[in-house]
Amino acid sequence: MHQRYRTKGIFLTKQDQGEADQSLTIFTPDYGKLVVFGKAIRKITSKLRSGADVFYFSEIEFIQAKHHKTLTDALVIDRFESIRQDPQKLQVAQKIADALDFFITKEEKDEKIWQLVFSVFQKLDTQSLNHSITQSLFYYFLWNLLATLGYSPELHSCPLCEKKLLAETFFFVPQEGGVVCWRCFNSNGLKQGAWFNIQVDTVKILRVWLKEDWEMAGKLRVGAETWQNLLEISENYCNFLQEKFS
Repeated sequence: MHQRYRTKGIFLTKQDQGEADQSLTIFTPDYGKLVVFGKAIRKITSKLRSGADVFYFSEIEFIQAKHHKTLTDALVIDRFESIRQDPQKLQVAQKIADALDFFITKEEKDEKIWQLVFSVFQKLDTQSLNHSITQSLFYYFLWNLLATLGYSPELHSCPLCEKKLLAETFFFVPQEGGVVCWRCFNSNGLKQGAWFNIQVDTVKILRVWLKEDWEMAGKLRVGAETWQNLLEISENYCNFLQEKFS
C-alpha cells in the first residue's frame, strides 16, 4: 500500500495532460517544490477541483507511486482573492512561480525559502498596494531568493580590492561577484567582459532589500531612473546565472 503524505502548499502551475488529468507544481514547507499528478482533476465531479488551482494555498495529501506523486486531497485555506482579481498582481505571482521553477530544481525542504514565498504572497494579497509597491515585491522576492540560494552579489566591499565601497562610481560585474569600484574596474581591464553601470541608489536599495525587512523596504521611494537601473541589473544578473547554471 502506498504511503500517504500531508502538507500545506501554494499551487504554482498546472499543465493539462490527456483528457482530464493535470500535472501540478506546488511549493511546500515540508518538501520544497513538488510536482504531483492530478488524476481526472479536470472532471466536473472531481473532489480535488475546489482546492487545487493556481495560486491557491491549500492543505494537500498525496501518495508516492513508483514513478510519480498522485494528489489525493486538496482543501483550500486561502484563495488569495486580491491577487486573483488584479491582473498586475497575477503577473507578479506568475513571475514568482517562474523564478521558483527555474532556480529550484529539485525536491528539498527549505524553511527559509518557504517563509519568503508565503510572506510575499500574503503581502501581494494586500488590498491597498499601489503599482510601484506591487512591482517592488517581485524584485524584493527575487533578490532574497537568490541570496538564500547562495547567489547574493557583494554590495558592501569591492570583490577585487576588498575595500569598502564608497558613494562614488560603481560597476556591476557579475563574473567578479558583485559591485566593483571604479579603480579596480579601470585597472583590471574589465571593459572586455559583461559589466553594467549601477547607481549608488540602486546599491542602497539592494542592501535594504537583502536585509529581509519589508517594513523598511516597502517604504523606499524609488525614482524612475533608479527603478530602470534596478530592472536592468536584475535582468542581467538573472541572465548571467541562467547561462552559468543551465
